[in-house]
Amino acid sequence: MMAVEVKARPNFEAGVPKPLFKTHAVETNYGPSYDASRDGRFLILVPPAQGSGTAPINVVINWTVGLRK
Repeated sequence: MMAVEVKARPNFEAGVPKPLFKTHAVETNYGPSYDASRDGRFLILVPPAQGSGTAPINVVINWTVGLRK
C-alpha cells in the first residue's frame, strides 16, 4: 500500500509516493484484493495461514421458509 500527500489549493499537487504499510494481499484476476472503509480501516484479502486447514462453509438455501413457523 502506498500513500501520497495531496494539496488541492490553489493548484492540485501530488507529493512523492511513500509506503503506507506492508501487506501479503492475494493477487486476483477480478480487481483489487483490498478496500478502504469509511472509518479509514483497510479490508485486505490474505491467504490463509499454513497448516490452518480449511473451515467448511454452510450455505442455507430457502432459509426464509423457516421464518414462517
